[in-house]
Amino acid sequence: MSSSLVVVSAGTYHLPFDRLSAWMEEWLRTRPDVRLVMQHGPSATVAGAENVEILPYPELLELCRQADAVVLQGGAGGVMDMRALGVVPIVVPRVPGGGEVVDDHQLVFSAEMAELGIIRRALTSEELTDLLDQSLSGEVTMPGSIATPGADAVRSLLDLPIRRSGWYVFVPRSFRSVGAILLAKLRR
Repeated sequence: MSSSLVVVSAGTYHLPFDRLSAWMEEWLRTRPDVRLVMQHGPSATVAGAENVEILPYPELLELCRQADAVVLQGGAGGVMDMRALGVVPIVVPRVPGGGEVVDDHQLVFSAEMAELGIIRRALTSEELTDLLDQSLSGEVTMPGSIATPGADAVRSLLDLPIRRSGWYVFVPRSFRSVGAILLAKLRR
């Protein structure tokens, strides 16, 4: 019997996503039979996983195609790649304020995609654990086809007003981002 395969991509964004690495390490610690492939980019590696800084794109897609569960950051590119493969990924969005990302675009994007049924979203380590365990136990099956929201649903999203933040939001975020970038470079 082969072990379950979980593929995780923290993305190749220049800021680290160590919260996702920590959550995956905690989950994997009690599931030693799971094969976990972690594309970590500038983020921390995961003990017990097959850690790769950046996988070649075709290899990443093939692993995702074979996986029992796929976990991604909340970027649009990875979500659209999984949509093309017919995979409904578990998405953990990066959040601003901790040096993961400069604004809340991944929170907004992942909320909309979860509402449309294109992803399953985890905002806490407990939610991520539940979604991973459901995927590996067969409680949640990967559909042969995934939700297609249609033009009207996409049009209604595009019609929503754009929320703009003031300068007082961007200045502290810029300092946090620069600090996170420097820490990630020093860690290498």
